[in-house]
Amino acid sequence: MTGVGEPGFRALVEHAPDAIVVSREGIVLYANGAAARLLGHDSPDELVGKPMTFLDARSIEVMRRRIAAMQSGGEPLVPREYPAKRRDGSEITAEITSTVIDFDGAPAVLAYARDVTERSRLRAQLAHADRLASLGMMAAGIAHEINNPLAFSSLAAQMLERRVTEEDQPFVAEVRAGIDRIAAIVRDLKTFGRFEDEAPGRVDLAAAIESAERLVAHEIRPRARLVKDIGELPAITGIARRVEQVFVNLLLNAALAVDDGTITVSARATSEHVLVAVRDDGVGIAAADLERVFEPFFTTRAQTGGTGLGLAICRDIMRRAGGDLVARSAPGEGTTMDLTFARAVPEPIAPRTIPAPPPQTDDGRHLRVLVVDDEPLIVRALGGALAGFGDVVGETNAERALERMLGDEAFDAIICDVMMAGMTGVDLHERVARERPEVARRFVFVTGGTYTARERKYLENVSNQRLSKPFAMPDLRKAIETAAGPR
Repeated sequence: MTGVGEPGFRALVEHAPDAIVVSREGIVLYANGAAARLLGHDSPDELVGKPMTFLDARSIEVMRRRIAAMQSGGEPLVPREYPAKRRDGSEITAEITSTVIDFDGAPAVLAYARDVTERSRLRAQLAHADRLASLGMMAAGIAHEINNPLAFSSLAAQMLERRVTEEDQPFVAEVRAGIDRIAAIVRDLKTFGRFEDEAPGRVDLAAAIESAERLVAHEIRPRARLVKDIGELPAITGIARRVEQVFVNLLLNAALAVDDGTITVSARATSEHVLVAVRDDGVGIAAADLERVFEPFFTTRAQTGGTGLGLAICRDIMRRAGGDLVARSAPGEGTTMDLTFARAVPEPIAPRTIPAPPPQTDDGRHLRVLVVDDEPLIVRALGGALAGFGDVVGETNAERALERMLGDEAFDAIICDVMMAGMTGVDLHERVARERPEVARRFVFVTGGTYTARERKYLENVSNQRLSKPFAMPDLRKAIETAAGPR
């Protein structure tokens, strides 16, 4: 390949509208004027000879792995979006295409970049709108799914009210199973509907498929039989809720394409990827439409409420995570959606440690626990559940609880709900942390998950333990002992 150092090529790239950067081992060797402007510098000289600090370490590693895969015989790299930081600290989204060239007699990475921050923002808004539309379509079915275990649990509870004997213990187990089912449905919906940006991480692909299956079960069951052949799969790179969103869309599309048919989800792993196929034996897609199914706002289901955004967003999610989504279909022969996921980087092996025994009291006294929750039923239930384990004091009013904590009363642990009317659990903890930090350390937060961005950020920045409702009593007891500490 022609060297970048040649005058003709240098003159060409100097005036190119896109940012062009040449680097080797993370050091910038060349940058054009567009690159300097993109990153907020006055001159390319401010970049040359310096590390590529405008990209974070994770982005550089992803770029390195993609280039290595291309050099080893893979397909040419498609553009990928990366978060980048300008000189003034502001963040942009840069779409970068990289290749390997010869620079002054040695291999180097040539990267073309352009600012797609606004496009990324608009796409995020479209993704949010599509999620809301999908949730609306599923609302009736989800209500049905919730009502079934609720009705079952109610009947079982009525039976238990009349006779609670040893032979009736199986009914208790069935009630718990019904409650667990409700919790699973609500948990899936809560995760699917959340929109906040998250950093990519390791995703359990099998769990994501199972979660999506539960969300769309009401659409699949009347129309098709779902067959899964996935086995044990390695972790992939992505965001769990977005991976779930992809499978929700694909399973919904498959369900709507069949009538008394079969939907098959199969998967296999290679050294670099996990390959998944979602196939239906439905009506199929015409060749002319198959070329357009990933275009935004193109839909073959306009009369039944299709938005034309689902597949476009699914492919976008896949490509932003380093994967891809392609479609195969023919009229009357069904449709197959082929997904390619990047395998997650193996986690480092942590040294084996022997856990310390839980803290024990040495004076034989019960722990004194304050329960703060604006739901009286929960306060009463926890008081009964913790009987014999500790002395429980309940408060349904956060202001009164604050007075007790700032007063002379001593509590070994405080079980505090996050979202309460008026003063929230975060407000309460913030106030106690300012005036009595030793008491604030004894908080154990409990939450149903419906909290705002402020509460979420606050909880991420404090070391207190957190339990999600519904929780197991052994977990709560362990959290109380940990919060109380040695006595």
